[in-house]
Amino acid sequence: MKIQFAHNFGHQEQGEFFHFGCELVDVAPEEYNAALDFGFLQSIRNNKVVWYQSRSTRVAVANTDYELLPDACIIENPTPAQFTEMDHIYTAYCYYKKFKKYFEIGQHLPSDRFMAYYQSDVFVAWAKLRHYSDQAIETSLFAWDYSQPHTRLGSRSLEHEIAWAKREGYEYVYLGPGYERSSLYKADIQGFEWWTGQEWSQDTDQYRQLCKRDSKIKLPVDLYGV
Repeated sequence: MKIQFAHNFGHQEQGEFFHFGCELVDVAPEEYNAALDFGFLQSIRNNKVVWYQSRSTRVAVANTDYELLPDACIIENPTPAQFTEMDHIYTAYCYYKKFKKYFEIGQHLPSDRFMAYYQSDVFVAWAKLRHYSDQAIETSLFAWDYSQPHTRLGSRSLEHEIAWAKREGYEYVYLGPGYERSSLYKADIQGFEWWTGQEWSQDTDQYRQLCKRDSKIKLPVDLYGV
């Protein structure tokens, strides 16, 4: 018996909505890699960890050649003051991108780490890194205040995280779900793969087509024929 999923549509810019819903329960740590291989990722809902199915994306770090940034570091356990700074950065990020602010700062797992980014010694951006195993980590959220948009910190930070993961010995960096036009950039990343519901694909043309179509769907009736 084989279960196949189809991830035809989803929204994540104004909140999370995936056309297909499926969750794993009671996943033991030794089963994490198997769950990831079948397109599942972790999230926190109602203060509980869930494994959800989506159009997941990832990077095979062996197929990358990115460099580390000098002004970035890991924050193992952020202080309340640092969380406040992170919340201000996240607010500025959502305002700039015109996204709905649906993530609560401080909502994280014990295994999560935070990568901090500085420009001229000023804390301007951060990323949440979710450690699954010695093989896999997920960059599950990035926020930047866009005080200096010309520096392209958004793309450079992801390249840094991939280079950091490669140095640390990880095999995959997961990039979360891939929906709507805001996820198009992922297809340009070295080593990019996406979960079709049946397999991990490197077909970037199909991925881009699906992301563009996601953004065109506004009403439930638009789902017919998807």
